Amino acid sequence: MLAKTFAGILLGLPLTLALISVVIWIWPGSSEAVTLPVMMAFFPLWIGIMGATYMFRSGPRAWAWLAVANLSAFAALWVAKHTLPGL
Repeated sequence: MLAKTFAGILLGLPLTLALISVVIWIWPGSSEAVTLPVMMAFFPLWIGIMGATYMFRSGPRAWAWLAVANLSAFAALWVAKHTLPGL
């Protein structure tokens, strides 16, 4: 149970940051119009990720899945930054 908690806290934070960054980066039009509303969703999304870690069968599974999700989210951010035109 403690491993799932730490997985949600330690890997949920960068996952949330990456997901929010991807949304802000790929949003059409001006990013100034969407930055604040999306940032308001940061804490509820992080809490949702932390809560979702308790659905895994074990702590190592939670760590593994969140690590893969982090790699995927940061890869999506990298692709978005290098292929889509910046603002």
